Amino acid sequence: MQRVLLTITAFLLLVGFVGAPQAAIAQASSPWQVNYFNNPNWAGAPVYMQYANAVAFNWGSDMPPVPGMPAQNWSARLTTNSFFYAGNYIFQVIADDAFVLYVDGAVIFNTLGLNIPGKPINVTAPLSQGNHFIQIDYVQASGPAYLYMSWSFDKQPAPPAPAPIPQPSGGLFPPPSSGPVTQFGDYSRCAQQQIHQSNCFQSNGAWNAPNMGSIQMEPQIVLWQNCTADQWQTRQLYQNMPPQSAKCSKTEAGWFPG
Repeated sequence: MQRVLLTITAFLLLVGFVGAPQAAIAQASSPWQVNYFNNPNWAGAPVYMQYANAVAFNWGSDMPPVPGMPAQNWSARLTTNSFFYAGNYIFQVIADDAFVLYVDGAVIFNTLGLNIPGKPINVTAPLSQGNHFIQIDYVQASGPAYLYMSWSFDKQPAPPAPAPIPQPSGGLFPPPSSGPVTQFGDYSRCAQQQIHQSNCFQSNGAWNAPNMGSIQMEPQIVLWQNCTADQWQTRQLYQNMPPQSAKCSKTEAGWFPG
């Protein structure tokens, strides 16, 4: 089926039909480089490359006649380096089958394995002023294939900074060599660097899942281990200090003082 590059207006109309929240006019980006792979895991060298002014593709149920490209079980990598003013940005993606969205090399959202093709995804990311590298890794397994992505400036104020970690005389335990992995992401980096759990949070796309704002409102985790969200227990959070009341983060990645 012939590849169709839709306009931004058509994209916004599609978003309205599928029930996603209407976004503000998307920030203009530099051209996108689109690399196609003849396998579903971006392996090896791309077999085809093109440039596009927007991420608005409807490939249908098969690929166009590109040498070496199968009709199903293929992948694409889309990249751009675009200028942003400082602030929070809402990234909106609709894909069938799945995608991974990166900003400056960090995973912002990942639908691989979630089995939610066609579900509109909205995720907010804070960006400093300047150029930022945006990447989308898209995978097509079977059936229809499409990918739409835009971003818009979030006019809502950012949530207040989380409360600082109390520093009792006992001190924190040494950083672990690895961190917990939960349905909301891999927290190894946050545990190793002793940084706030919001830096590693990924929503799983469920309707009742915590969002970035609710995670940012939490105190920082001080004891990194898998637990049940919002559960209360008596835990030893600090070295040479008695156990105390602690609450499990909504990320399910560890405990902070209650």
